[in-house]
Amino acid sequence: MKLVRLVYYSHASREMSLSDLKSILDTARRNNQAEGICGMLSYEQQYFLQALEGERSAVNELYLDIADDPRHDEITIISYEEITAPIFKQWKMGYAGGSAEFTKLLKEMGQTEFLPETMSPRQAFQFLQHLAGNQDNL
Repeated sequence: MKLVRLVYYSHASREMSLSDLKSILDTARRNNQAEGICGMLSYEQQYFLQALEGERSAVNELYLDIADDPRHDEITIISYEEITAPIFKQWKMGYAGGSAEFTKLLKEMGQTEFLPETMSPRQAFQFLQHLAGNQDNL
């Protein structure tokens, strides 16, 4: 079984409320558990940044579903790589939004606002990895 990590960003087609985000996360957690997928999602300023980890075909299928989701525009894959073990395995879908830690991390990266398209693949992954330890309760 080949494991992969896919990191992408997208622009939300509309502003997401806390209720919208909770619904997305509840559905993702339920479905990801059934498919053996784990990951981390971040949302701020109408941008999603997400890492998905799991068996190659399951991650590929999930990404195609996300690409068809009308809540996402301008979906761009930042990185796609084989992995030996998932980093986000303790979360069916972790989440971190615009918290103080989120803002602090952006500043450490030299950014004043959340613009995933300016992040290198390494920066995007490290950003999500760091946020995984400081999740919001959604």
